[in-house]
Amino acid sequence: MLSKLNKKLRGISDCSVKGNKVQDLFKVLTNSLELWDIAHQNIASNKGATTKGVDEVTVDGHSDERSLELMSQLRNGTYRPKPTRRVYIPKSNGKMRPLGLPTYTDKLVQEACRILLEAVYEPTFSKFSYGFRPKRSCHDALYMINRVWTGTKWFIEFDIKGYFDNIDHRKMMDTLSEKIDDDRFLALIRKMLRSGFLEDWKYNKTYSGTPQGGVISPILANIYLDKLDRYLDEECTKFHRGNKGRRQTDEYNRKANAVRYRRRRLDEVNPPAGSPEREEMLQKLKVAQLEMMNEPATVHDDPDFKRLRYCRYADDFVLGLTGSKEEAEQVMVKVKDFLRSELHLEVAEEKTKIEHHAKGVRFLGYDIRTGGTRYVKKSFVDGKTIYRNSGTSAILLYVPYEKVKDFCTKRGYGNLATYESTHIARLIAATDTEIVSSYNSELRGFCQYYKLANNFAKYTWKLHYMADYSCRKTLAGKYKSNVAKISRRFMVTKNGITRLTTKGSKGKDVALMRPTDISRNRKPKGSVDEIALYSVDRNDLTQRRKEETCEYCGEKTAFVEEHHIRRLKDIRSGAKRWERIMLARRRKTLILCNTCHDQLHAGTLPDRRYMSKAS
Repeated sequence: MLSKLNKKLRGISDCSVKGNKVQDLFKVLTNSLELWDIAHQNIASNKGATTKGVDEVTVDGHSDERSLELMSQLRNGTYRPKPTRRVYIPKSNGKMRPLGLPTYTDKLVQEACRILLEAVYEPTFSKFSYGFRPKRSCHDALYMINRVWTGTKWFIEFDIKGYFDNIDHRKMMDTLSEKIDDDRFLALIRKMLRSGFLEDWKYNKTYSGTPQGGVISPILANIYLDKLDRYLDEECTKFHRGNKGRRQTDEYNRKANAVRYRRRRLDEVNPPAGSPEREEMLQKLKVAQLEMMNEPATVHDDPDFKRLRYCRYADDFVLGLTGSKEEAEQVMVKVKDFLRSELHLEVAEEKTKIEHHAKGVRFLGYDIRTGGTRYVKKSFVDGKTIYRNSGTSAILLYVPYEKVKDFCTKRGYGNLATYESTHIARLIAATDTEIVSSYNSELRGFCQYYKLANNFAKYTWKLHYMADYSCRKTLAGKYKSNVAKISRRFMVTKNGITRLTTKGSKGKDVALMRPTDISRNRKPKGSVDEIALYSVDRNDLTQRRKEETCEYCGEKTAFVEEHHIRRLKDIRSGAKRWERIMLARRRKTLILCNTCHDQLHAGTLPDRRYMSKAS
């Protein structure tokens, strides 16, 4: 049964799909506590939830009273988004990237607004858009390119210069007002855009861009580029020509007719098996088939067959064109002009280029190009054997060698170019299981992301080799031994496979993972054309808070708060009673009454001999 909020969200989506302007978003925002519960449970488990912004407020201490107070401030107009705290983090190229740290209060308001905006826009977003959308991952975008872009001759790669920092606020608000008829809700979004940032405790105004580090920024960025999606959708439709594929060459048709003639003559004459006449006819048929198979079947530059395809992930987008290079250049100029005139954005000229299908482009960390070699594909149609020339038109996905090499270097595995592995000093003090588990988590993440690659085995096994020997050297450093002795001690053969294996908790084996452990199912989990569903079920944390019982002292009270810690290993010693409760439950949260929570932070929480039923 749908909840009251879910019905409202469905109604908002239906209104948007019908092309009507949506109203009363601010009313839902300020009157639905359930919406704020959903917003809180969406962001409470994020790593940045315990990071402070310009004030001292974090996810720790959250309660229904905090949400109700925010709803009241929004209703009476006293809510003001605080500026984000700006810090800098290193980029892969050695430069520094600015990062904004909003307060938890602002994150909560932004998430509540994001849920409403998603209900308005998600059902109407373009099928070519994949970034920051439910059921549309990087793998979905890459899978679509791999399956649909067959025959692409030219790739057009675009890079928008400083996209998230250069979104025009006036254009953003005009775009939002096209589908939303709610002045108070739009005014709240405008306040978020203009909230500014603090750098070295000096306030700076923001005249363009979306809130740095804000949870609402991704969907605002998608809303802004939705006009680009629709423009390119129209361009792709207008460029499309020819529905039956490329025209076959006259030479291929002549050789295909020769094969059919030889096969028909063999059936008509039907000489006895093993006779010289039959062998001669079979040999002529084989020669004719080889000549046909070595002949390109279609006109590669057929002027009556054109295709233009498009894929965008956040601010990165690429086009695939089947046609001439001149047409690709014309499309690139059109897109640049549209970005400049309609969206007030500029492209980075050095990163915006046209590449031949054999060279390809790098998109979402993959190299995308054709295979480069032609081969013959044999298939059976209606009981007959059919030969087709294939290979050069298929779009393939590759793991870039530089990604594997840089991964080895950054993780401390060693130098992939020389196959010299190194130990990781920071892991020497860890347990055997923690060492192997650390390697496993890194290897699994890399292999899982690049599982779509056609050269998956080639490079992931090289990475596994480096990680394997690095792990052995780390264990050797821990036990002041050598790799040979570590190998004899930790290598275990099971089901015919020898792996580096340690004993985990309760005697369970923890083995170093192999690339073959990854399921390479290429099919996306969900349909990319499916309208997003909105789940408003309470999670465990919200349910525990609604029970209004302190999980430390057991007192039943309406005034309870959430206590959050960053990581369980921060309290591994379990010296205090509340720490032992959290460790026993394996949870980073604890529901406390106001008194217990205040005493916990003051360091005066008594060691009560109570544990709730939930423990």
